[in-house]
Order: sequence, then structure tokens, then C-alpha cells
Amino acid sequence: MSGEQVVGLGLCTPIGTSRHMTLASLRAGLVRFAETEVLDDLGHPVRASRLGLLDTALSRTERMVALARQALVGVRPVLTAQPREPVLLYLGLPEPGAGAAAVEQQALVAALMAEAGGRLNVVKVYATGRAAFFEALSTARADLRSGRTGALALVGAVDSLGDKASLEALAAARLHLGRQNPDGRIPGEAAGFVALARPGASRTLGLETMGTLLGTSLAVEPRPFTRREPSLAEGLTEAFQHLRRDAVAGARRVDGVLACQPGESFWGTEFTRAYLRNAALMPEPLHVGVAAEGLGDAGAGAAPAMMGIALHRARWREGGPRRTLVYGCSDSGRVGACVVEMSPKD
Repeated sequence: MSGEQVVGLGLCTPIGTSRHMTLASLRAGLVRFAETEVLDDLGHPVRASRLGLLDTALSRTERMVALARQALVGVRPVLTAQPREPVLLYLGLPEPGAGAAAVEQQALVAALMAEAGGRLNVVKVYATGRAAFFEALSTARADLRSGRTGALALVGAVDSLGDKASLEALAAARLHLGRQNPDGRIPGEAAGFVALARPGASRTLGLETMGTLLGTSLAVEPRPFTRREPSLAEGLTEAFQHLRRDAVAGARRVDGVLACQPGESFWGTEFTRAYLRNAALMPEPLHVGVAAEGLGDAGAGAAPAMMGIALHRARWREGGPRRTLVYGCSDSGRVGACVVEMSPKD
């Protein structure tokens, strides 16, 4: 099996402050959707999915720092497996100007560096929302293959729409799910980090292989959600076509599909059109898991959580490898996707 090996995963979400808690809660169907202190134009509380351990007075950046620090705990043992040099970090963040509070990138990155205790070096930050993790993943994969990085790379993403300012902005734009918009979204938050190793390096480093990254794909949607036009799914179609043509990722059908999207009908229509043009890649029967069902709109933070589901062995009843397509589309049109295969138990 050719591809980069997933050797670590750390998560922090409203339904779990660790990878194991989050994945068990998602599998059990637990949610944290609750009314908040923010009211919409009709005086109704805006619902959100928020980590209850965090003070509601925290800013968006402060919530993201807290989430990311906790998620980083899950991959800290992996960072020591490469003792001679820091692990390179590729970080996905929210897209700016997307109807939410601004993010202080420098403060966030500084907090992560301090938490890692000198074991990390930031390569690049991708502020492209739900596609950010996939853009970071694609670059990390290329750098591992070219030798720019060591044997390990860390790919992460974090987002929060649970702060008061973001909730107020979403309510003002009538994007939230409520009486004024029955086709809206429930704001959420999440953070996650995925450790990647060069093919064959996991044994040398003494790390367990959770799965294998078989392919990545990026594209741009010319008619994104922000244009308020019917989606023709050109960008998502292109991303799926690239994976279908890939010699490894498209060698056979995937066994499942996971979307990092909110709950609006726009995204369902987009996927349906892209699916029909790439039916040879898709599972039969078709089943799509959507981040909104368990996390709400976790923005950039949804992708590592969805990858965690793809690698969660308890999700599959039968033994053997399982191949999953994971994708994310930002409101402004950036598209990312990957195919990951879970490693069976030895």
C-alpha cells in the first residue's frame, strides 16, 4: 500500500476533549446543540454546539487556542519520536470575512508553539475554512515526498463559531438555523491534529499506523455559497475526478464518504451533482456522513474530526482495510478532498 501513514490523531470538540471521547460520542449519536445567550432578530436564542468547559465570555481566538491546545495533547507523544529536529506544522484556519469574528493568527500560533515546547515549527497557515485542512495536508504530503521535512509532519486545523461576536454576526446575517432561516446552520467548533509519516517510517519511529493517506485533491468552485446562486458543483466535481484518476486513490471504490459541511440544502445539492459525475468512485450503496449531524458547523476544524471517523476501527464491523473519501468546501469556494484507508488490526 503506497501513501503517507497516519501515526497520530488528537481531537477536541464539544462532545469530547480527546480523540477517543469524540469518536465514541459521534458513534453513539451524542450532540451538544443548545440554546445560547445570543438572541436573533425575533428574540429567540441562537443554538450552537459549544464545548461546555469554556467560558462563554472568551473571544473566538481564545476559544480556538483552548481547543487547539487540548487537541495537541493527543499527538504530543508523536512529536518526541523525531528527537533531533522539530516537526513541521501545517495549520488550517477559518477563512476571513466569512460572517464571524476575526481571528488573531499570530496569537494562536504563538500559543501552539508554547504548548509544543519547541517541538514544532510552523511551515504555513492556510486560512481557507473547511478546505484549509486539505490544503495543508496536500502540502505536507508533497514535502514528505520531496524530503523537505523529516520523517514526520503534523497537519492541523481549528475553528470556533461559538463566541458571542461570531454568533451575533451569524444571527445578523440570518445564517443560523431558526424561524427566519429553516435551511440554516448550527454554529460549532473543533480542533484536530493528524501526524503523518513518510511511507515505511512508522516502524523505524516505533509508531502505530492508524491508516494511510492514498490521495489528496484541491479545486475552486466558481459559484460558491457566498454568491447565493444555484451550485453547479464544478469545483467538487473536479476534486472527485482528480481522485478517481489517481492511480492509488482511485484504484477501487471507496467504502464511505464523509463531508465537512453544514446542514444547508446547498451542500447536499452540490454533492449530488458531483457524485453523479463520479459514480465510479463512490460506494454502493451510497452513504454520506455529514459533520453537521454531530458537530454543527465546525468550519475548518471539521476535517480532522471527519478523518478521525474514517480511521475509527469501531466504525467498521468487519475486519480488513476500509477506504473513505473525506471532503470539505468553504463558503467562498475553496474545495479539498482526500482518500484515507484505515489500517486493520494486526
